[in-house]
Amino acid sequence: MLTPKPQPTLRVGAYVGALSNQSLINITVRRPWDAHFVPGAMVDAHAIYTAYRFERVPLDLEIEGGVAKRFGSDAGGRQWEFDLIPMARWKYFPWNDFIYTNFRVGLIGASYVTGISDFERQFDSSHHSARFLNLLVPEFTFAPSKDAPFEVFVRVHHRSGVYGLIDGVHGASNYISTGMRFSVF
Repeated sequence: MLTPKPQPTLRVGAYVGALSNQSLINITVRRPWDAHFVPGAMVDAHAIYTAYRFERVPLDLEIEGGVAKRFGSDAGGRQWEFDLIPMARWKYFPWNDFIYTNFRVGLIGASYVTGISDFERQFDSSHHSARFLNLLVPEFTFAPSKDAPFEVFVRVHHRSGVYGLIDGVHGASNYISTGMRFSVF
């Protein structure tokens, strides 16, 4: 008798993102097909640990930590970003027998950059920004099956002051990103 393969508890991956000058709501809800990009990019490597898996609900709670390098007009090639965010992974969609799809979201995370972002300053009325801001991430993942050793994903990497709540910063940056991650164990 075959025993079912356990779902992974540790994944590692990487993604690349292009800097958009649209607001998060326009990217995710209003006009996601009409992306506007500016010269700027991000390359990120990260790990995800599944902290809790619900037995009766298709939901996992995860912790994601990453290190990114920013390029282009946002950073001048000088900025590194370090982030940590709790995420919820919803694992049920009606078409999962054809393409295994998950939705991940993290609303309150920590993002620290090694240099102040000029791009984020331009979105603040006082041209103010900070090294430490909130990280918010909506993401869709796709895999051939539930037991596949990899997944591909699209996400928005949104860093902001939460309407001035953090250090009076109203600025933000959004990287529309895609990448791949692999199950470790």
